[in-house]
Amino acid sequence: MPNTEYSKLKLLYLYHYFRKYVSAEAPGDGTTMADMMAYLNEMTGAEFERKSIYSDIDRLNQFARSAGLCDDSSPWIELDGKTYRRGEIIGDLTFDEARLIVDAINATDFIDSGLCEKIKGMYPTYFKTGYKSVVPHDDKQVQKRSMYLLNTIRNAIEEEIVLEFKYGYVVAGGLRGTVDKLVSPIGLDFKNSHYYLIAVDNMAVDGGLKKADAIKNYRLDRMKAVNMRPKETYCGFDNNRDEVLRRFIKTSLDAFSYKGTDDRHVTITMRSSDTRKLLRAYTGFSEDMKPTIISDKIEKGEIKFSVETGLVPPFFNKLFKTCMYEDVEMIIDDEEVKKKYEEYLKKALKVCRS
Repeated sequence: MPNTEYSKLKLLYLYHYFRKYVSAEAPGDGTTMADMMAYLNEMTGAEFERKSIYSDIDRLNQFARSAGLCDDSSPWIELDGKTYRRGEIIGDLTFDEARLIVDAINATDFIDSGLCEKIKGMYPTYFKTGYKSVVPHDDKQVQKRSMYLLNTIRNAIEEEIVLEFKYGYVVAGGLRGTVDKLVSPIGLDFKNSHYYLIAVDNMAVDGGLKKADAIKNYRLDRMKAVNMRPKETYCGFDNNRDEVLRRFIKTSLDAFSYKGTDDRHVTITMRSSDTRKLLRAYTGFSEDMKPTIISDKIEKGEIKFSVETGLVPPFFNKLFKTCMYEDVEMIIDDEEVKKKYEEYLKKALKVCRS
């Protein structure tokens, strides 16, 4: 029926149909002329001739090529026997990308998993087989609060505005032992399912500390009463902010509070008569680090490597945990590191005896 009121909308309905209901991924997926006609009838209540649909498919292919939605070498929609198949849209999420994003969202506390439903709605063919993602985390109150914090922090970073907030410890579902903070935000980091604000401690700078030595991490779920203070002096790094952030993230192991220290390469040797125990210890140590192998003699019970780090508490905590692996010897080839590690252990022992 070329003269119906829906004939001009038919082309748009077909485009929507192929984008939303016909997958470009699965080799067995596709659609038939009967399917298309049934869909158009459902949407418009009208019957259309096959010839007009053939013409519309030609127009869609012409549009897709001219708009850069597909490769010029082949049509976006083509007939394979009695099945119509479509190619990928350039810039669209792929099958694997869409599922990876849904998994990541469901595994992250601060993102409302309702976002997963939006992605599934945009790409229903990727999820129509009843795909089961990882178990979702659904603390709605935390999600809404975290999204508000993220928006506030991003605005403060972009506009270079000082932030004030209360910072404490999460205990029994509440925030305890809070202290007031006044900081100049310079970036955001994400690790171990948590967002961290990277910022210069304005109070420390006012006390005489250099800006580079006053950079700290603040975990979002330990922050509350966050407000922007545009009248306060912003302590930023102008044109070298990216380099400052890069060095800080690389040096600040595990995103703990940090007082500023130069990077250094620490050489460590691990030995064990049991290959599996040696591998287990090395894997445990390298989980949050990026070691460089110097000598790989695993089959002989030894591995030597170096790691770039600051001499911060999380690094010494990592050394301590590694020492707990049974029948594994660890040798640190750095006198200053050994001295500071000994001080760290003495402090721990003093706490245990008190």
